[in-house]
Amino acid sequence: MKELLTREEVMDILKIGRSTFYKLLRTGELKGFKKGNRYKVPAESIEEYIHSRMHSDA
Repeated sequence: MKELLTREEVMDILKIGRSTFYKLLRTGELKGFKKGNRYKVPAESIEEYIHSRMHSDA
């Protein structure tokens, strides 16, 4: 089973605020889903986001 991270964990890893977290989900830059009233983000989605940011800033 793949690791799923909470909103708080993602915000801590990426050093972002809540509004940025929701913006990244809305724009599809970060992949995740809502389960009940909580968002879950696969760990690999974070890796993909970081990888894409590294290459877009080059």
